[in-house]
Amino acid sequence: MQPFPSFNAQVYALVRCIPPGKVLSYGRVAEMLGVPHGAREVGWALSALKHTRVEPPVPWHRVLNAQGRISIKGSPEAAFEQRARLEAEGVVFDERDALDMSRYQWNPSPPELAALLAQIRSTAPGNG
Repeated sequence: MQPFPSFNAQVYALVRCIPPGKVLSYGRVAEMLGVPHGAREVGWALSALKHTRVEPPVPWHRVLNAQGRISIKGSPEAAFEQRARLEAEGVVFDERDALDMSRYQWNPSPPELAALLAQIRSTAPGNG
């Protein structure tokens, strides 16, 4: 029996499923993975990407805070890169530097999400 993939590996696999031009909040990623109140842990997992090479690449820029804002602390360069990547995918920010989550949030149907999670949990590696 294959070991259950690590939390980070599950986060990375799920974030890879977010289509271009769509986003999720940190909290929604955690919720989808069955970890209520796990937004901070999702942030830590994505933050670890700057120290680890993960293949295939993870589109980390598609994860924002619940208000639809970029919330990278201590790295103006990374925040600028995140916004530039999202805008290149057609995402539009308003005058408050937020995007409309009702428009851009990715909402897979419950059966689609169940199938994705089953695949993630059966194929994602244990580390990474």
